[in-house]
Amino acid sequence: MFHRSREQEIIQRERTRAEDLGANPDFIENIFRAVFGESHRIQSEILLTASHREPKTIAIIGGAGAMGGFFQSFFESCGYSVLIADQETPLTPARAAALADVVIVSVPIEATAEVIQKIGPHVRPDALLMDLTSLKEEPIDAMLRSSRAQVVGAHPMFAPNVGAIHHQVVVLCPARGETRFRWLQSLLESQGAEVVITTPSEHDRMMAIIQVMRHFATLVFGRALSKIGVNIEDTLRFTSPVYRLELMMVGRLFSQEPSLYGEIIMRNPCQRESIEQLVESATHLSKLIADGDRDAFVQEFQDISRYFDDFKDQSMAESTYLIQRMVERM
Repeated sequence: MFHRSREQEIIQRERTRAEDLGANPDFIENIFRAVFGESHRIQSEILLTASHREPKTIAIIGGAGAMGGFFQSFFESCGYSVLIADQETPLTPARAAALADVVIVSVPIEATAEVIQKIGPHVRPDALLMDLTSLKEEPIDAMLRSSRAQVVGAHPMFAPNVGAIHHQVVVLCPARGETRFRWLQSLLESQGAEVVITTPSEHDRMMAIIQVMRHFATLVFGRALSKIGVNIEDTLRFTSPVYRLELMMVGRLFSQEPSLYGEIIMRNPCQRESIEQLVESATHLSKLIADGDRDAFVQEFQDISRYFDDFKDQSMAESTYLIQRMVERM
């Protein structure tokens, strides 16, 4: 239903045509995005009705949390019965696991393996056992060892406050069984999610870049600002749109739960290489600057620029769009 690159191709083509005809490309893009949105809505209803009539009971262990609540709403909107088991619920995790066709573990990373080991033996062999954590090797190993159920590791690449799964990326790592995995993939795609299928090791390796390196760099930036002691509001008086956008991402990180980010960074089995490379790169570049070696600095910049060659046009277009929208809002 949703093909990101195809839709982007259409948008770019129509923006070019609009410019050739003297029309406002943003206006034309908005029209096409509205058409896409209505198409997605209609297709979601058709696909859900046609493909997912079989009744299923979904148990969410840790369903009182934010991500558990998101998926409770998601599955209920798709017509499934949802059981919630958490620390304060009358329904115990073990009992919920025994009753359900699909058992989802949605608890903090540090508790995931322990919870899986406790409920795994209660999950029926014909059921699906899956987790929602941002690491995959450890929880998948725990699910395979503790149960005879079909097993899938899932990682929603979004915050639970996004509102809907439409256009959101969900990573799936199938580990045992085919039927339940295909059902899950089909359901997610029918509601407009972009499903990425990979292995647990590849997932964790990519998260060492996407999460560990990115969050660590943001932590360093935030710490440096706090140590300098500059007043953030004063910097915003002088700010460029790019700095403001960057600062918004820093502020967003520090409005989150610190233990969550500690677990994401420290438990990733590939985190050392990512962090060491980030530190080495910062040390190397700072030395060039301290030495006043302008030629070496320019050479480094050009070398890195070549690495981004295939992405530069896209990044310029998308960041320009975001900056324009931010300036309009301000």
